[in-house]
Amino acid sequence: MDISEIISHYQNIEIKLPPAPISFINITEVSKDVDHFDEKVHLQAACSQPFEATGVFKYAIEKYRIIAQGDDIKSVYDLTLNTKSSIDYMFNPGDTVGVLTRNSEEDVADLLRHLDLESASDQILRVEIDPSTKKKSAKLPPYIPPIVQIGKLIQECLDLKAFPKKLFLRALLDHTTNDLERNLLSLLCSKVGHVYDDVILESRLGFVTLLKSLPNCKPPISVLIEHLPRLMPRPYSIGNYHDGPGLVGKLRVIFSLNDERPGLTTTMLKNCCINGDPIFLYFRKSTHFTYTEDDVPNDIVMLGVGTGIAPYLSFLEKRSKAMNSKSLGKTWLFAGFRYEQCNYLCRDELEQYMKTKMLNNLSVAFSRDQGAQFRYVQDQIEANKEALVKMLCGSECKLFVCGDGKTMLPQIERKFAEIVGSVQGIGPDESANLIADFKKNQKYVEDIWL
Repeated sequence: MDISEIISHYQNIEIKLPPAPISFINITEVSKDVDHFDEKVHLQAACSQPFEATGVFKYAIEKYRIIAQGDDIKSVYDLTLNTKSSIDYMFNPGDTVGVLTRNSEEDVADLLRHLDLESASDQILRVEIDPSTKKKSAKLPPYIPPIVQIGKLIQECLDLKAFPKKLFLRALLDHTTNDLERNLLSLLCSKVGHVYDDVILESRLGFVTLLKSLPNCKPPISVLIEHLPRLMPRPYSIGNYHDGPGLVGKLRVIFSLNDERPGLTTTMLKNCCINGDPIFLYFRKSTHFTYTEDDVPNDIVMLGVGTGIAPYLSFLEKRSKAMNSKSLGKTWLFAGFRYEQCNYLCRDELEQYMKTKMLNNLSVAFSRDQGAQFRYVQDQIEANKEALVKMLCGSECKLFVCGDGKTMLPQIERKFAEIVGSVQGIGPDESANLIADFKKNQKYVEDIWL
């Protein structure tokens, strides 16, 4: 990022600075002999978690395998996790876990170096409310321990890639004496103009990336605690089903890693596979996207793309364990992948479920195979619309859709409304209302990726 170029481009923008934020955190160094925390436990393990159904448990990777890898596809890892903890919680197929994540070693090291704290990463701090602050109702963030190591605090508690808000940028303004940097920060936090939208939001400029362009800006740790948001856990579908209280500690998690733009948590999970580090996770509350005992006798349609098939593996495992105890409804899976030969995930597993009649229909699409009969799951939906609509309109049938909430899920919803309208001979408004009723009555349920 060229600061001079940005300043020149927006030189006619009026600058109207907001008031400086009131500082309220006080940091003091503590003797290294203090024994108030366990370095091996994730710092956020003891605090409340989003949508939590349980506390945080420590898991180990029992085994893993790479089930897809190559050019033009994401690497996909299939993990089996286990724990020595006693789990007093019975999860359902379709449930998710929240994985406590960590910032990358590189980002943490770069930030410590930037703040001239490289040699102090193991320094222990006491974090408390400044008794002299004028900020009303000042509170220590609940995810920040009162006694904490600097490096661990930065790695496990603060979201270094978050887009810095204007109030944060205004605070940074007071921690640089460089004129160019002050001019840039003034433009970015100004109440007037669209510089913030152009430079920060449209460019998706996170805090650590921005700071690299501000070598003279060295905010204290207290400012980072006050303004950087919490490093949030990431949700992952559980890909297996337990068969009683003694087996709930074993979990299957499938994730994909974008090798060109690797994600924070997927990179951490990959590294855990290699170095054997533990994973800290908790069970999230169930949503309507679950396959319960009441669903077993009824028909279901499942739809997912790529790793979006993961929750359905737990559905099918539950069905296989219930096959001798009750009648089973019919199942139909629509799945989409890029290539049949190199990333048709869990193919052998799905075909085995077909042989045992745990899965009655399997309709697959391959978006990058030039000779594929079906490129997208929508093509498979269209090709099977008569039988599919007949099944869906059965009184007890339920449709599950797992995927990206911004693009895929809206497209799939429109496609189902289209085929319902076509097969039943009703107009767009009526078919859209029918799909809306399906959703309202939990006949059409979604697991939404954001």
